[in-house]
Amino acid sequence: MTSSAVQTSRDRAVAAVRELLLAVGEDADRLGLLRTPERVADLVLDVFAGLGVDPVSALGVPVALTENEHPGELVGVTGIPFRSICEHHLLPFDGTADVYYAPSRHIAGLSRIAALVEVAAKRPQLQERLGQQIADALMTVLQPHGVAVRIEATHGCVAHLQPNAAASRAVTVATVGVIPDATWRLARRDTPLS
Repeated sequence: MTSSAVQTSRDRAVAAVRELLLAVGEDADRLGLLRTPERVADLVLDVFAGLGVDPVSALGVPVALTENEHPGELVGVTGIPFRSICEHHLLPFDGTADVYYAPSRHIAGLSRIAALVEVAAKRPQLQERLGQQIADALMTVLQPHGVAVRIEATHGCVAHLQPNAAASRAVTVATVGVIPDATWRLARRDTPLS
């Protein structure tokens, strides 16, 4: 996006926040609110910075494995923190993502997987879709045998609409392809070995 397009987006966001304040009966010219539209617009533009960015781009160029290299049956990066915005109520949801893949002929830098989670999260989102987008991007770029993405998050909309469930955590798992059961059980922190 060009700098003039970014400024146009910011100007529109500032005007929209000001209009929202007026719509709820607030005095947008009140001293304490004078800079609020700019602050909110800048925050929202950052929170939605992943819009228009293909999550695949976060993975960069995969590392090709030689015939003699074998990275193991499963590669995982766990506890990746993220924050996203629920598209239903525009309230935040925060959590962690555990991302696993069973390599075939390519691997990705571990920091690239964390970057993938961040890019996919920085847009109006649903937790279920977030996990699937991460899994699909890994399948597209690395072409592994399989991918599993486990996301656990708390949702601002749940906390607001159902205060008794404010501490609840939503768990979603997205899988694509095949990950051997025994390997998956070893990787899962909350599954006892048997």
